[in-house]
Amino acid sequence: MSLDLFNNYESEFNRLVSAARQRLGTALPELTGASRSAAIRETEQELEDAQELVGQMEMELLSLQGPERSRAAPRMRQYKAEVEQLKRESRKAAQGLGNYESNRRALLGDRIDRDMSGDDGSLDNDNRTRLLSGSERLARGSQRLQDSHRIAIETEAVGANILNDLRAQREQIVNTRDVLLQGESHIDRSQRTLRTMTRR
Repeated sequence: MSLDLFNNYESEFNRLVSAARQRLGTALPELTGASRSAAIRETEQELEDAQELVGQMEMELLSLQGPERSRAAPRMRQYKAEVEQLKRESRKAAQGLGNYESNRRALLGDRIDRDMSGDDGSLDNDNRTRLLSGSERLARGSQRLQDSHRIAIETEAVGANILNDLRAQREQIVNTRDVLLQGESHIDRSQRTLRTMTRR
C-alpha cells in the first residue's frame, strides 16, 4: 500500500514539475503584464505543491523495505534539488530578470493592454484561471489528506492486530509454563512415592 501511494505522489510531483518547467522555459518569456504575473504565481504555487509532495514521499519512504527503498532514496535527493532549481528560476522571473521587452511589458503591461483593448477582459480571464487553478490545488490537497488519513487508519489496524497476536502468544507462553510447572509437580510427587516404596 505504501509503494502504491508513493508512486501516486511521484506521478503528481512529476506532473507539477513538468508544468512549471514548461511555463518557465517557453510560455513565461512570451507573456506580459497581468498574464505574466498570473503565470508566475501559478508556477510558484505548483512548486510549493511539489515540495509538499516531496515531504509526503519522504514519509512513505520510511515504510518501504529492501530494494524498493534503495531505489527510491536517490530520487528524493534529485527531486529536492530539482524543486530548488525551479524555485530560483521562478524568483528570477518574478524579479524581472528576463529580456528588456519582457521586463518593460511586465511593468507596464496592465496599462498597455487596457489602452489597446479598451476593456478588462484579460483581467477577468486571469482571475478565472487563478480560481480554477486554486480549486484544482484544493482538490489535490484534499485527496492527499484523505490518503494520509487512510494510511493512519490502516497503520492503526495493523498495530492492533500485532498487539492481539502478541497477547495471544503471551497467553500461550503462560499456559505452556503452567503445564510445565504441573508436570514438574507430578514428577516430584512420583519421585517421593518411589523413594517411600524403596525404603519399605
